[in-house]
Amino acid sequence: MGIIGTETNNRCMALDERYKQIKENVWKWEKAGNCFSVKRYRSMSTAMKVRYIHDQLRSIAFPHIVPVMPEDGESPLTFIQPWLEGAKAVNFKKRADRTDSLAALQALHATKKELDWHVSPYLHIHPLVAKWEDRIERFHDIRGACESFIEKGLVDDILLYAIEAMSIIRKSYIGTKDPTLLHGDVVHHNILRDPSGMIRFIDFDLACSGPAGTEVALWIHRVLPQIGYDIEFLFDEQPSLKELDQDLLPLLLYPNELLREWLHLFTLPAESRTRQANRLVPFTQNALSHWPKLWYDVERINV
Repeated sequence: MGIIGTETNNRCMALDERYKQIKENVWKWEKAGNCFSVKRYRSMSTAMKVRYIHDQLRSIAFPHIVPVMPEDGESPLTFIQPWLEGAKAVNFKKRADRTDSLAALQALHATKKELDWHVSPYLHIHPLVAKWEDRIERFHDIRGACESFIEKGLVDDILLYAIEAMSIIRKSYIGTKDPTLLHGDVVHHNILRDPSGMIRFIDFDLACSGPAGTEVALWIHRVLPQIGYDIEFLFDEQPSLKELDQDLLPLLLYPNELLREWLHLFTLPAESRTRQANRLVPFTQNALSHWPKLWYDVERINV
């Protein structure tokens, strides 16, 4: 194809009616009645990692990915995949989407039985403890700004729960224990259901390695707001969660979504913050109203 490899060609793309820009570095490309997703990476290391992951998963016919087309003269920074017309992001409010996305995620983790992910030169160990401690420190830095949107008591609660959770996690979490491939970003829009019903993972940009249960816990973080933070209901609905390593259950106590969302708020332009805060304030109030019971329920599961 050879039309996305240079800055000049990128400028010309805007003039080609066959291309529709979806995001800053993603286009929908139509050719001869077929549609493709075209993504251009800025980092060679990320591009090599993502291509390596796709090559490895394709070698074992793993079904929950979207194929990457051969480079065919393209820049190694450019990825071309079939456009999944009619595919939709999973909705964690729906039981079927929770069940099927979890099963697909567990299948991804189970590929360690066939692929030696731990020897890959591209996958670093997920730095969960360091990442979460850094979030606490950065939230400390913006706590005054947060208080212009929510009352001081709520800001204090977020910090209290985060610090208390980390004191437990540091004692029990081992990030190198039985590592496998982790997708790295299990937000709903990276998990698609195609028209045939198959779950497909996209955007392995943040892929890394670590215990499978680490990413299952992160998936639970994403699901909990959609089910009223009812962890007992979720464990009853998804029996496989009861096999989660007991050492990983404390990860569920950390208010990850709250910290990430508030930190993200202050990366937005000032004119966008109020609109985002109008959604984030009730989300925060609702989450914190459930956190004491969530903590209690997780400790009961841990018994």
